[in-house]
Amino acid sequence: MPEATPLRHVIDRLRTADVVADPYPHYYLERVFPDVYYGALLDHLPAGAVYQNLYEVTDLKLDHFRHRDQRDFNDGWTETLSPEMKEFWDSFHRWFLGPELARAVLDSFAAFANGWPEVSVESQLIRHRAGYFLGPHSDASSKLAVLLLYLPRDGRTAHLGTSLYRPKQAGFGCPESRHYPFEDFVRVETAPYKPNSALAFLRSDVSFHGVEPLTEADSAICGRDVIQYVVYDKAARIAQLEKRRLAAARGAA
Repeated sequence: MPEATPLRHVIDRLRTADVVADPYPHYYLERVFPDVYYGALLDHLPAGAVYQNLYEVTDLKLDHFRHRDQRDFNDGWTETLSPEMKEFWDSFHRWFLGPELARAVLDSFAAFANGWPEVSVESQLIRHRAGYFLGPHSDASSKLAVLLLYLPRDGRTAHLGTSLYRPKQAGFGCPESRHYPFEDFVRVETAPYKPNSALAFLRSDVSFHGVEPLTEADSAICGRDVIQYVVYDKAARIAQLEKRRLAAARGAA
């Protein structure tokens, strides 16, 4: 029997997801990609020069963003890669950014939703370095579901996974992507940052999550590579990006 394609393997794994409702709908999966494919993915992670520093490219000038680099999977980004690297990532995008995977991600949360709007998908490679952290935040309201795919080579830094939080203030929620101090929240759990694993969650006003501070010792072991995959409400995302464009135009005037 032939080995399943990467897309079919990932979809089959998503169908096994056991969604936990507390503190908000989420699940953790292992063996997300076929083993051989996961090894190839690690071997094809781009060199640091391909990434952009988050502090330099975002309007949200948080100092710790200087310790986060990322590469958006936007049109044309692979043009600067070597032919072999370009072939791998172009092939990856054809299935990873397609509608079938987006539908499977949403279907994994079907028990917690009553239908979905028209959607779009955005994704990026992310690399964190010592000094990085991400305070509890609920994410932008244009997001429907988020899948964080962890890319370490071994399990020595399992403690570096994404943490889920519950606000200490009863009934507190945030409709925006505002970042809050860790001390205002209770850490409910941390998804292990293990090879070929993923954390997925439904975005809501209480989907508070973040990353505890990375130390120099952590960074010496790994660069905390992650693929972030986001399913958006397409209309809401278009409106959000247009608002940003107009604000930038006003600022440049």
